[in-house]
Amino acid sequence: MFVCRKHARRLVAALVFALLPAMPLATMAQDFGDPDERQRQLEPTPELSENLSGVVRPGSNDPLVRIDTLRDIFRALGACWRSPAGSGFSGQEITLRLAFKRNGEVLGQPRITYYRPGAGNSDQREAFTRSVREAFVRCNPLPFTEKLGGAVAGRLFIFRFSDTRPM
Repeated sequence: MFVCRKHARRLVAALVFALLPAMPLATMAQDFGDPDERQRQLEPTPELSENLSGVVRPGSNDPLVRIDTLRDIFRALGACWRSPAGSGFSGQEITLRLAFKRNGEVLGQPRITYYRPGAGNSDQREAFTRSVREAFVRCNPLPFTEKLGGAVAGRLFIFRFSDTRPM
């Protein structure tokens, strides 16, 4: 009986090695737990770019009732933003990086990544940054549709608030 088991094991091993080249490589990688393949399976497929950016200018548009496109997000913030009153040419810019929740609320604290002072003094700078902050207070939460909210939740947005008009 000991001899038969030995021959049976050899026969099984010979069959496995004979069939091994015929197996597709993808099946082998899955069977043996290839960590790179497993990582690719776990990563979500990016439907949108890593970050979305655009310029927000003060607008006279009416606030949007429902936001269904990426372009509408920038238009809605333009409608909410009231640039500060003052005299002369401002030329200021602030770039913010932030993300939204599914329901349109700002996720976490917006981060200022760039500031261009323009021709203004420190009083104009304070008023300008306050006006940008108030735009998000005025519009929060943005009225995302369920579809858009699911698509943009947690994605980074880069908003450049640019006041390049005479004040």
